[in-house]
Amino acid sequence: MTAVVEASPTLTRRDFVFDHVALLVFPDAVDDVSTFLQKRQVEVADPIESVVVRSRLAQRYGVNEQSLEVTILYGRLPEPAQAGVEVFILPSGSAVAAHSDMPARERATEAERHEAWLVDGASLAEVRRVCLDRLGMTPDGGGFNPHEGKSSGGRTVLYFHLPTHLAGEPRRLELKADGHWPDVLAAHKAAGAGAQEPYRQLLGLLAGHWAARAVHVATELNLNEHLRDGPRTVGQLAQRLNCDEKAVARLLRYLSGAGIVREVGDSRYLNTPAGDLLCADNPFADLVKIYGGEFYDAWGEFPTALRTGGTAFRHRFGAEHFDHFAAHSDSAQVFDRAMQSITSVIAVDLAKTYDFAPGSRIVDIGGGNGTLLRTLLRSHETVHGTVFDREHVVGKTPADPELGDRLQHVPGDFFAEVPSGADVYVLSRVLHDWNDDDCVRILSSCRRACGPDATLLVLERLLPDEWSTPGSGELAALWDLQMLAITGGQERDLEHYERLLRTAGFRLAELRTLGVDMNLIVAESA
Repeated sequence: MTAVVEASPTLTRRDFVFDHVALLVFPDAVDDVSTFLQKRQVEVADPIESVVVRSRLAQRYGVNEQSLEVTILYGRLPEPAQAGVEVFILPSGSAVAAHSDMPARERATEAERHEAWLVDGASLAEVRRVCLDRLGMTPDGGGFNPHEGKSSGGRTVLYFHLPTHLAGEPRRLELKADGHWPDVLAAHKAAGAGAQEPYRQLLGLLAGHWAARAVHVATELNLNEHLRDGPRTVGQLAQRLNCDEKAVARLLRYLSGAGIVREVGDSRYLNTPAGDLLCADNPFADLVKIYGGEFYDAWGEFPTALRTGGTAFRHRFGAEHFDHFAAHSDSAQVFDRAMQSITSVIAVDLAKTYDFAPGSRIVDIGGGNGTLLRTLLRSHETVHGTVFDREHVVGKTPADPELGDRLQHVPGDFFAEVPSGADVYVLSRVLHDWNDDDCVRILSSCRRACGPDATLLVLERLLPDEWSTPGSGELAALWDLQMLAITGGQERDLEHYERLLRTAGFRLAELRTLGVDMNLIVAESA
C-alpha cells in the first residue's frame, strides 16, 4: 500500500497493516481444507460463517444466499513469515447444486482471490477515497460481517479491482476495518453498482439507445403528465394515451426499473421526482424531445462526421443546427426550453458560487431566453443585466415584470461585437459549440468590449488532463461526441481553454467547480 501513502499526505503506514491473501476453494468438506493447512504448519482458527462472499456469489449467479454454505478459515503462517491466509470454502456439492458452472467459472476467473489490509476505522473513508480518486481502483462490492472480529463489533470490508498499472497478482484488494462503518460501506457499494462483467458492460452500452428512446416516447405521449396528480392503473393510463394496454404495461415496467415511475400496488403507477421532470410544463421534457428528435435523427449520420469532420446534423438536415432552428420556429422553441433545463441548475450554482458586486452590470452572451441571467438578478437585487443573443431568440422572449428595467434583451452577432461597458461577461456553454478559430473570434469580441477591470466567466465541462482524478470528465467526453455530431464544436481540457483565452487577450485567474460536471473559468484582461 505504498502507493496509497504516496497519494495522500494525510496517511501513514501506521494507518493500515497487511493482513492476508485469500482464495475461494471447492473441496468435498471443510475439514479437508483445515487438515491440508495444518499439515503445512499453518495455525488455523475456528471456521466462521461468510457473509460478504456468500452474498457476492449469490448475486453473481442469481441464486438464493441460503443455498450457499460458505465458510471462512483463517490461518497464520509460521515465523518468520507470519503472513495470513483466508480461505473461503464452498463444498463442491453445494456449489454445483446451486449453479452447475460455479466451480469451473470461479476457478477460471479467480474473482474472490485478493490480498487484504487491515485499516484503522477512522481512516477507512480516507484510504477508500485515495484508492478510488488517486489510484484509479474500481469498487468491487463489500459488506459487514458480524461473525468476524466479534470483540471489535464485527468488521467492515471493502473490495477493489486494481488498474493494470498497479496490479500484479492478485488483481483485487480488500480493505478491512474493525467495527461497523455503514456510511462508508453504503457509498462504496453504490459506487460499485455499475461494475459489470465485460460482456454485460458491452450489452448495456449497446442497449443505451433503447433506454433513451423509451423515455423519449413516454415524453412524446405525455405519459408522466397523466401521473402527476396521483396513481393510475395500467388500464386507465392506456386509455388516456390511446395505446395498447399490454404494451403500456411493458413500458411502465421498464420505466419503473429506470426510476421514472414507481408502482404503488395493484398495477398502479405514480411519478418519481425524475418522472416529474418529464411533465409538459418542465423544460426537461423539451430536453428529452430535442435529444430524441432532431439530435437523435442526426446521430444516424454519425459515420459521416467521423469521415469528414463535418457535422452529422448538417448532413441530415442540410444546415447547421443554429441555422436550422432559426428557420424552424417550433423546433427553436423546443430547443430554447431544452437548454433552459440544465441552465436553471447551473444558474443556481453560479449565483451561490460567484460574488457579483452590488450595482454591477452583467452581459450574458448567447444567453438564450435569459434563464441564467434572471436567476442571477433575483439572487443579487442591485445587479443589472443584458441578455445578448440572435434576433430570433431575444425577439420572442417576453419581458419580466418582476425585474423590470434591470433586465434587457439585446439582439446581435457575438462574432462581430458584444455590448461594451459591463463589469462581468458570461459565456455559459457557448464555446463548446464552436471550433477553435470561432472561439477566438467570440473571445476577441468580448475582449474588445471589456474595460480594464471587467471579468469574463466561462462555464464549460472540462475534459480530463494529467492532473485530473480518475473517472472525472466522463460527461465531458460523452458530450464531446455530441459536439462532433451536432454542432461542429468540441469539449476541451483546461489547458486548451487557457490557450484560447490567452490568444484573445485574457488570462486565467481562477477555476471553480459547479454541479452537473460544470466548471467556472474566471478570466481577466491580460
